[in-house]
Amino acid sequence: MIQTEHPAKPQNVTGVINGDGSITVNWDKVEGALSYLTHYGDANQGAPSELKYMGYSETNSWTLAAENVPELQTGEFMLVTVQTYNVKAPGDIVTEVEKAAYLHDGPFTGSAWSTAVTLTKE
Repeated sequence: MIQTEHPAKPQNVTGVINGDGSITVNWDKVEGALSYLTHYGDANQGAPSELKYMGYSETNSWTLAAENVPELQTGEFMLVTVQTYNVKAPGDIVTEVEKAAYLHDGPFTGSAWSTAVTLTKE
């Protein structure tokens, strides 16, 4: 049986643009959550419907490699939100993008999205 009940949304989401151009986002662990999806968009996209990219994590931290970060010019920003699930993507799914799509597009209901964290390139 597929468990579809969702846990509470993540709280205290923080993030940084690292010196190598990658980004790291952290949040408080959610009791009962087995996985988390991050949602983010291109530069200066602020509406939830514009956050078209997803990441996947089974811990309360997520890093996006520099080569996958949307291009940001000085002063531009990107938003990241986090959503909890109480299921994990199957182990035979290899990439983070495929794992995120499995949860997002499957018969699962995640939590409400967290408050967005804004990452601005300085």
